[in-house]
Amino acid sequence: MGRLKLKCCKCGNVMETLPSSSQDIIIDEESGEMLYWNGKKSGYRTADCLVCEKCQEKGC
Repeated sequence: MGRLKLKCCKCGNVMETLPSSSQDIIIDEESGEMLYWNGKKSGYRTADCLVCEKCQEKGC
């Protein structure tokens, strides 16, 4: 399986895997996009707007 190479929306660091908080995935009924749970503070986000674990821990 290939690597994702996602960038954190807050700090710009490259994430090769989804953050551990992003294990819950839903599909937006209106747009059809997959949304990933990105922690209590960020809620559900699209793959191009995820926040890395380091930023989540810092509370960015």
